[in-house]
Amino acid sequence: MKLVVMTMCVVMVAAFALCESPGDLEKQRQVEIQGEPLDFTIPDGELLVDTYSGELTSASPMWDRVYLCNVSTSCAATCSDSSQNGEYYEVIPIAVTAVENLECAVTASTITDTTMYVYCDPFDPATPMANVVAWDDDDGTGNWSAFTAADGVTLQPGQTYYLVLSTFTPAVTGTFTIDFTSATVYVVPVELQAITVE
Repeated sequence: MKLVVMTMCVVMVAAFALCESPGDLEKQRQVEIQGEPLDFTIPDGELLVDTYSGELTSASPMWDRVYLCNVSTSCAATCSDSSQNGEYYEVIPIAVTAVENLECAVTASTITDTTMYVYCDPFDPATPMANVVAWDDDDGTGNWSAFTAADGVTLQPGQTYYLVLSTFTPAVTGTFTIDFTSATVYVVPVELQAITVE
């Protein structure tokens, strides 16, 4: 018997909604499980989201974050080095289908003080001052982060951006939820991979 297992990686563990969207491009995969072919389809190759939930744990990657960044739609924001080093972070690859300002906010978290960044491709945590679009500390509820339309974080279609959720102080763990209110934002899925087990 041949078993094909489909795996999908979306960079970090997270809960998100798989929604249908209009369009004529469909990515289809065939899976053969016990001789039965099945279709796995992601319409337009997009995972549209309203809410993204994740968790920073002691197993999460760490970086030495920056802060006080201006907004640069050309991916060249000027930032300062933070005296806070060793924060956990999670990366969420996002894109849009139309030009729009990013609107998203941390709306629930066991982390009392978050920071949030937008990077152009590539994002390299070893060089946190490179490819920065924007940074936010406390524009959400309390000490949570948010990007509003007024911030002017304009995203362009056809480009992958990296939304990075981190903490203000080092070695803090906890859960978080980000609500997206931008009309066309979606999480960019990593290619599906088929693994055959004989």
